[in-house]
Amino acid sequence: MHRTSGITFPVVRVAGPPAERGSQYGALARDQIHRSIAAYERVFQHYAGWDWATVRRHAARFTKTIDDFAPALIAEMRGIAAGAGVDLEEILALNTRSEIMFAAGDTGIPHECTSFALQPHRTTTGTMIVAQNWDWLLHAQETATVLEVTRDDGPSFVTLVEAGLLAKVGMNEAGLGLCTNTLVSDGDEGRIGVPYHVLLRTALDSESARDAAEVIASAERALSANYLLADDTGFAVDLETAPRPDGVRRLSPGNGQITHANHFRATDLTGEDLYAKRKPHTLDRLRNITSGLSSSGVLSVDDMKQVLADHVDHPSSVCQHPNEALHPRERTATIAGIIMDVTDRTMHLAAGRPCVARWETVKGAVSHRQPPLLGTFERNRPE
Repeated sequence: MHRTSGITFPVVRVAGPPAERGSQYGALARDQIHRSIAAYERVFQHYAGWDWATVRRHAARFTKTIDDFAPALIAEMRGIAAGAGVDLEEILALNTRSEIMFAAGDTGIPHECTSFALQPHRTTTGTMIVAQNWDWLLHAQETATVLEVTRDDGPSFVTLVEAGLLAKVGMNEAGLGLCTNTLVSDGDEGRIGVPYHVLLRTALDSESARDAAEVIASAERALSANYLLADDTGFAVDLETAPRPDGVRRLSPGNGQITHANHFRATDLTGEDLYAKRKPHTLDRLRNITSGLSSSGVLSVDDMKQVLADHVDHPSSVCQHPNEALHPRERTATIAGIIMDVTDRTMHLAAGRPCVARWETVKGAVSHRQPPLLGTFERNRPE
């Protein structure tokens, strides 16, 4: 067992119309946003050889597409930039970082996430669960932020993000939960379209999993990605998407569960699955998480925590540890484990690897309204 040391995830709580809550977010998470920008300057230089000025110019090309698709989100990003004391293009760069990597011709693919959904008859609480391990580059350990957004223009939500992002994994007060996985197809060529993280945010703005699925499926998507959606009606669906008009495949639960890693599960994919080709460990992670969930007929939250702490096929396991054989800028790990009970509107969050981190409970904006705040969330990280 690794020794652990407690540090913190910032908790940022914002409210108001888009520009105002963006400004609050930028001001309250200013230090973390500046760390995100500095980290991605290094990432783009290492992976793609692009300097920050080039990154900003490319990010600016998405402005009109985002404004046409969701004008409130451009207003919110302008607010984030103003509050953090940076340019809009820098916030755009964070929110289009996946698209920019492919535009730059990068062929490196960091290890990514493993997710699942369980319908009520598969849980001891009789509630709908959606969960995942979020795996990413190690700098995210220092920029991960719990963002709680209270809204008057749609459902309030809580999401775990890299500071500066609009959204990532999260749930809203309408009873919708969202998990996500990177997918890579031969259609990912840096096209201008609706960015991945913008679609994640519009999903969390939705009133149901069906509504979120339709928004994602109908968008002119810039990038391949997987979206695992569930809501408090017991409905769950997984959308595997590629950036082409026919690039949506829907997966339904089998035996009350859906599991996913970083490859396309649909057998009628148009095009080539590049992630599975370059990182075949995704097949192992899918097998292991599916087996871990299927071995018990009905699972408790504690059972789910153990599934997310699985080390089979270490270091490329469901609970991922840094691979010391890789270049330091290419090492990844599980940044957080997330289990969301969308019926009870409760998020269980392990800040760090689930094998060593302390699990805490977050309700926040999905259950009650509170004033803006920059607080802290305890996180345990191996020394």
